[in-house]
Amino acid sequence: MEKERIGVGQYLKNALKQGLQIFKHPMKLLPTLVIGAVWIVLGYLSAAMQPFPMPLKIASFLSYAEGGLFGGVFGAVGGIVGKVVMAVFINSLILPLFEKKWPLVGVAGGIKGMFTSMSKDTARGIAPLLKGIGLALLLYMFMNINEGKQNSMIGVVALVLLLQNIGNQGGFLFGLLFSIANSMSKGKVPRYISITRFLTGMTLGFTLGVGLSIAGKHWCLLGGVGFLLIGIIFGLIFRPKKEPAPAPAPAPTQA
Repeated sequence: MEKERIGVGQYLKNALKQGLQIFKHPMKLLPTLVIGAVWIVLGYLSAAMQPFPMPLKIASFLSYAEGGLFGGVFGAVGGIVGKVVMAVFINSLILPLFEKKWPLVGVAGGIKGMFTSMSKDTARGIAPLLKGIGLALLLYMFMNINEGKQNSMIGVVALVLLLQNIGNQGGFLFGLLFSIANSMSKGKVPRYISITRFLTGMTLGFTLGVGLSIAGKHWCLLGGVGFLLIGIIFGLIFRPKKEPAPAPAPAPTQA
């Protein structure tokens, strides 16, 4: 069945309406409340205890508790965005258990989908791939403003969620990109494979961002802008050609 073609505004409105449904089931708010309490406690302890004990450092790393504590206002906003992403990840791990389902279904299929999306029409696939890498590097820097190891868990979480989106061909981000493509395509049906390639690029970008943090390199801004520009250039070079209009049918001859 063809996916309903809606614009960005309507999609976000529907997503917000669906998200608010969770308040009708208070038990489903428990994972978010617990991780929120963990952030508050670890954030306070990280400022009060110097040196920070290793067990607490590990807990802080795994929970992204120190996200948003650096970089002023810009870093704080990025930390809020990162904590929303982390909360989505925690909920995707735990909430399926309430319904006796496996968590993170689709991740394995997402890995397969990454390779499948690039197996055909590779020239046209370069542009969305590079754009996805560039955007992911910039988002990673936004959520981990000092690009340090301590908050690099957000990159791991983001790439896992992206793999799930690719594998299920669904989820918030996949649907958002599809609605953006709907709004910009002027009536043309968006190509699933282009969206999958873009998400594949984002997965690679977050992987690269985490790798740079581990290596102690602060190259996400430069790399993100560079990949985006190159992706835009490739998009202009490999723009799909317009099919020629069909020739008019010959006028019927009169006997």
